[in-house]
Amino acid sequence: MGSGFNRRQEVDDLTDYVNNGWLNSGEFDGPTFLWNHMIREASQEDADRRNDVPVANLSDADNVIGMPMQWYFDAVASMVPTAERTDTGVEIPRIDMPTFQLDSQALSGVDAVVGNAIASTRWLDAVGNLAKAVEMTARFVGNVADRDNEGFDYLKDLIQTVRIYMDAVACNADPMTGEQALRMITQVACNEDFRLNAMQMVELLSCGLSFAQWDDTRMFAYDALNKGLDTMSDFVAKHPAGDDVDGAHTTTAADSGQPGASDQLSADDLHNLAMLDPALLSDKEIARTAGDQFDHAVQFLRHDLMRISGDAEEADRFLRDNHTSEPLADAYAARLIAAKRWQDLLNFVDLVERDAPNQTTVMFPEEVVPYEWETIREAALEALGRRDELVAMYQERLDDTYDPNTALNHMKLQQWKQDSPSGDAQ
Repeated sequence: MGSGFNRRQEVDDLTDYVNNGWLNSGEFDGPTFLWNHMIREASQEDADRRNDVPVANLSDADNVIGMPMQWYFDAVASMVPTAERTDTGVEIPRIDMPTFQLDSQALSGVDAVVGNAIASTRWLDAVGNLAKAVEMTARFVGNVADRDNEGFDYLKDLIQTVRIYMDAVACNADPMTGEQALRMITQVACNEDFRLNAMQMVELLSCGLSFAQWDDTRMFAYDALNKGLDTMSDFVAKHPAGDDVDGAHTTTAADSGQPGASDQLSADDLHNLAMLDPALLSDKEIARTAGDQFDHAVQFLRHDLMRISGDAEEADRFLRDNHTSEPLADAYAARLIAAKRWQDLLNFVDLVERDAPNQTTVMFPEEVVPYEWETIREAALEALGRRDELVAMYQERLDDTYDPNTALNHMKLQQWKQDSPSGDAQ
């Protein structure tokens, strides 16, 4: 054998990445998607800055948040000829709106209220104001022309701030207070402003993960999940597939004048149109988009609840059963690699490639899995010492004239053609 060649290179690279990268949480027996140890670290670091001080009452918080927002809309209305005054405010066609910029200071009131709340250990009062801040920010972002996603990014950061504070509540408040606080956040997550933004809705619901780590508060997290499931189920049920709004098909930009064209759009297409402007879609299309996005996003919360609750077998079974979801399949592969269950890994690769032949990996970097799932198969074959299958794999790559790694694969082929020591199959 030539010196310097490692016939277990893929095994070593994958094992090193799984054991030393983010896929190894260090807290639980496997990786999590929505929970991150940095949430706990941040909430503990902020403890010194929190004191038993009062926060603004809810009506004052509402005014402080809402006033700069109203000034923004009044300023925009003065510049847009198509703006119309109504009994409730101003209506402006989104297409005529200037692109929202954070420098406008329209969200300065949110900053003030949130800063006041997170400095206090009066948990319920503070969470009430945080919930109000999230609710009003989401509604504002949904009504401006956020073409550069500055408002959307602000909302994501705000939700992260809320998650950190809710972790402090879970760690420090009594269970009854924690339950009430989480219910406030859950109520906001389930309102209409988040139904088109499923990932952010699930992020808010994942505030419950901080409570899932203890027996006496774990049920609060499951209550939040169930509230989200019921909310989206009711929303989608009001607009079942095949039903048109008000008994007639609503013509939208997605239809392009062709009957039934909207039904041919993918879930991604509908989601993109919804993020651009919900007015481009009918109510039925909006419900379909919301349901598809939520069904995907809530998988991460389901898994993390099981993992954090200590139900490792059920969490692993969930990953395996949902192997056509790229992140979940990757996480299960990581579990098998960490446990050196190479034959199980090989069987799992077969399962993924059978049910989703074009599925890619999203949790492993390209330098670790240059051939996607085939690299994971290669690692399992290396560990099992399956010489003939490896030789066939490398020969197939060499037969592909577009393969960029010809020299490396030629070396691997020659080495594995020789008699190899028995693998350390497990």
